[in-house]
Amino acid sequence: MSFFENQDRARKKTGLLVFYFCTAVLLIIAAVNIAIYFILFLANQQKFSFGYWLTTGTCWWIALATLIIIAGGSLVRMAQLGKGGVSVALMAGGTPLNPDTSDHQEQTLINVIEEMAIASGSHVPRVFIMREEEGINAFVAGTQANNTVLAITQGALDKLTRDELQGVIGHEFSHILNGDMSLNVRLLGILGGILMIGQIGEFLMRGNRSQIVLHGSSRRIGNKLMPLALVLIVVGYIGLFFGRLIKAAISRQREFLADASSVQFTRSPEGIASALYAIQYHAGQGFLMNRHAEDMSHMCFGDSVKVRMSRILATHPPIEDRIRSIDPGLLPRLKARFKKRSESGHLKAGRARGYSQSPLQPEADNQFQPDNITALVNANTSSLSPEAIAASMKDSIGHPTPDHHYYAHSLHQGFHQGLRETAHNPKLAPVILYGLLLTETRLTSTAPPVIKILEQDDHWTRLGEHTQAFQAIVNELPVEYRLPLLEIAINTLKTSPPEIRKQVIETCFLLIKADQRITLSEFVFTYLVKQGLSEIRRPPRNIYSLTKAEDALGTLFNALVKSSGESAERQKQNLTAIMGNFSEQDASHFLNTTPSAMGLNTALERLNRLTPLLKEPVVNACVDCILHDKKAVIKEIELLRAVCAALDCPMPPVLEHH
Repeated sequence: MSFFENQDRARKKTGLLVFYFCTAVLLIIAAVNIAIYFILFLANQQKFSFGYWLTTGTCWWIALATLIIIAGGSLVRMAQLGKGGVSVALMAGGTPLNPDTSDHQEQTLINVIEEMAIASGSHVPRVFIMREEEGINAFVAGTQANNTVLAITQGALDKLTRDELQGVIGHEFSHILNGDMSLNVRLLGILGGILMIGQIGEFLMRGNRSQIVLHGSSRRIGNKLMPLALVLIVVGYIGLFFGRLIKAAISRQREFLADASSVQFTRSPEGIASALYAIQYHAGQGFLMNRHAEDMSHMCFGDSVKVRMSRILATHPPIEDRIRSIDPGLLPRLKARFKKRSESGHLKAGRARGYSQSPLQPEADNQFQPDNITALVNANTSSLSPEAIAASMKDSIGHPTPDHHYYAHSLHQGFHQGLRETAHNPKLAPVILYGLLLTETRLTSTAPPVIKILEQDDHWTRLGEHTQAFQAIVNELPVEYRLPLLEIAINTLKTSPPEIRKQVIETCFLLIKADQRITLSEFVFTYLVKQGLSEIRRPPRNIYSLTKAEDALGTLFNALVKSSGESAERQKQNLTAIMGNFSEQDASHFLNTTPSAMGLNTALERLNRLTPLLKEPVVNACVDCILHDKKAVIKEIELLRAVCAALDCPMPPVLEHH
């Protein structure tokens, strides 16, 4: 199944979720009335039939009160999740991880996550650590690409090897690529009311039994409260049951798919299988202590709470079943391995190996080594035809391979240490953005000096001098390093205050306008900065016809055609052929316009509102547009990947095939 089909399937599951929710609400209301009726009947408070009870005002007031509680709880929870993944991570007790941390374990985690992002072509998610959680667990959350977070427990950092950690991160990235992430957040919001009732009941069942049975003079009060307590317990348990049932129906089978995707991504079945076995080996070490553990049970790598009737209600399959689905022969080997690790006293020391113990290859020094990077496709060295290259690019979206993972690991090691430190430093990360944008700026005598523009960014001193010095380094940087470096710097700046992020966005737009011309490459990079750092929530995907996006398509394809450097006649042929797939009207008039920042911004925002299945032909057309001249130039390929990133269609790096 393609990336676009997975995204569309997840989007449609939202409708199924609403249906489940409405059905559960009706059943809960019915169950509440049945429970109250029988409690009153057994307490000899009333002697009338259930049919008569349904006609009373009390019955309908109880139904209305139940509905208000559930709806109110869901609305409150959805409001709490207004900031997407960050809200969920904070609710789980997570704390943001500083990108320039000096802690060795945390550096390793950042390295693994950035490698996964580079390999898949995804945005780099913000990282949160659940410091108080000793269990082994993790989750990704977010409603859209610019608010995605990856949260992981301190226990996972302390107990897992790098190989195991890599398997867990691969599993979580597959949830992003399969469209599960935003569905999980919607599930968390919609079920908020049902689970709120369930948590009340569970609290009463576990903690208040001793308060129901009182002694001495207060026994009469206890007897009066008994019916109310029983009602709340019954209602709560019903809510908990239905909430878990819905989550199990939505989530359970997706875990097998995510496990398989992680194996395909990392080519390391033992990594994720060993991480799963570690949860089982450390009895109960997957459970979370946070009071919202029940709410987030469907989002986590492993079970976050203990569930009765787990075969029906658990959101995750049994760990041994998940390991067997990865490789039936792994379980005995893992049992022997963990026993040996325990006896040798190295069970908790695995993470000390850190970055250098990648399963891919030994760590090289962090100097700039372009020769170690798997080369991108180019016209002179690729053995594939342009048609084969195009097919490979289209098929790779959302489906990174172990070769992409190896490439990303090699590229990440190839970053000069100074570049990596700058990209991870919140105060210096803008230097990366500005330096990358200035590589295509052709300043003239009439253009405002760059230093004057950068001086307007008054949050950092001498930022202009830093940028101009860095630009010399960027000019020598291979093209394939630029998009990953940009994404890492954007992710770092997400930790900055809103006013600083706003200033960075404004400065980026001023820089690309400084030479009175805007190339598609520099605009798309600026759009990615805006997309990643803006507080504005993007509209939902609610354009269901490509005919409603013809102007946006023409604007984007015109910019792509003009970036090719072909003759005017060839550009006209290219644009006419591409637009012919979307419109019967003559598209040559688009060539008479010069791409502007406002026009391109409007076009990308509109195309982002297309449903997933409609984005597929758009991306395919972008690929055909770039390869119209039968050449696959690195700069054009990276431009195309940046356009795909702006459209939230992650395209992995294009690798050379021999």
